[in-house]
Amino acid sequence: TSLPSPLFYQLLCVKCGGILSASSGNISSPNFPGLYPYNIECAWLIVVSEGSSVLLTFHHFELEYHASCAYDYIKIYNGISEDEGNLLGTFCGDISPPQFTSSWNVMSIIFHSDRHVAHRGFTVGYRKGDVSCSLQCTFCRLRIPIPFLDMCGGVLTGLSGVISSPDYPQEYSNNADCSWTIHVSNTTVVSLVFLDFQLENNEGCNFDFVALFDGPTVTHRHLGNYCGGDKPPKTVTTSNQLLVVFKSDFNIGGRGFKAYYYSGIHQFLQRCLPQESNNISAIKLYNPSFHRAETLTLSPRNCLRNRTEKCHSFEGYKQCLKRKEFSREQ
Repeated sequence: TSLPSPLFYQLLCVKCGGILSASSGNISSPNFPGLYPYNIECAWLIVVSEGSSVLLTFHHFELEYHASCAYDYIKIYNGISEDEGNLLGTFCGDISPPQFTSSWNVMSIIFHSDRHVAHRGFTVGYRKGDVSCSLQCTFCRLRIPIPFLDMCGGVLTGLSGVISSPDYPQEYSNNADCSWTIHVSNTTVVSLVFLDFQLENNEGCNFDFVALFDGPTVTHRHLGNYCGGDKPPKTVTTSNQLLVVFKSDFNIGGRGFKAYYYSGIHQFLQRCLPQESNNISAIKLYNPSFHRAETLTLSPRNCLRNRTEKCHSFEGYKQCLKRKEFSREQ
C-alpha cells in the first residue's frame, strides 16, 4: 500500500512541537519516516536542569532544498526562538546539520514546510551535557564531545567548536593578543555565532576588539572589528577558513566573549551564473522586530546584485496550520 500524501495529514490538522524537560529524548518531523505535511510550523523548546547544556545530534535529515532555505527548513536557537540573536543556523536539503551544544540549559528547534514538495523529514536526539566550569577555574572544558578552548589562540580543525576570550566569563587580561584559525574541510564554509560578547567600548574599536578575516591570515578580506556590548552578527565565510583575532590594551577590560563555530555547505556563488540559469538566493538577513527576510540575488547576465524583500509573520506555533503572510516594497 502507498503512503498517504502530505495533503492527507494537513487535512487531519497534525499538531507538533511542545516543551521537553527530560534529560534526553528524540524529536522527529510529523509522520516520520513518511512524508511530512505541507504548510506546517512546529516549535520545540528543550529545557534541561539549570547549570547544564543541551547537546543536539541529528540522525536523519531530508528536507526540500533551496539555496537559502526559503521553503522548508529547520532553525536552531541557543535559547528561546523569539530572539533572532540566538539563531545558530538555518538548514535544509539532505546534509545533516552539525552537532550543536547550547551555552545554557535551553535550546529551541523550529521546523517549517511550505505548500509544495515534501520529503521524509528529520529525527534528532538531544541530551543534557554537564558543564564543569566555575567562576574560580582558569582553564575550563565542557564534558561534551566538542572542543572548548579557553586558551589564547590556536588552530581548530573540528566540524564545530567553541572559542572564548582568556579566563571567560571572568574579566580578560590586559595586553592580550590571541588568534584562532578555523580550518574546515575544503568543500564547506565556516559559520561563526557569538553567544556572549562584552568588551571595552570605544568608537572605531581600536582598544579592545575582535577582528574577523575571511581566510587564515590578516591579509585576507576583513569582515569587521567589534567591541562594546552588542553581539556581532552571524558570520559566514566564502572559503573553508576563518581567522578570529582578539586584542586588548593596557587598561579597562570586560567579561570577554564566547563564540560557536560550525562547518556547512557553501551558501554563496563565487562566479557568475550561466546565461541559461535562473537567479538564486545568496544571503538572508533578519530584523528582530518581526521575521523579515531580506535576500540578495545574483543576476546571471552580469552578476549584478539585485535586492528583493519578503516579509512574513506567524500568528503562533500552537494554532494548527494557521498562518498569516504579507509582503511590502521598500
